[in-house]
Amino acid sequence: VTEAQALQIVSTHCVACHARRPTHESFKEPPKNVVLETAADLKRFAAGVAQQSVQSKAMPLGNATNMTDQD
Repeated sequence: VTEAQALQIVSTHCVACHARRPTHESFKEPPKNVVLETAADLKRFAAGVAQQSVQSKAMPLGNATNMTDQD
């Protein structure tokens, strides 16, 4: 997966909540202070992203964005 592809996936499925200024109505700040807006952010939080979205499928919450296994 290229950096651009990873950022696109995160933009689609994560950034509404995990942004410096979330747009999701339930959050005024990013949950657990995890921001996923840049490649550097993704690298910093890679282990947590892998655990929460890839392994446990806990994120996105309730799979609200219809994240697929391929994503």
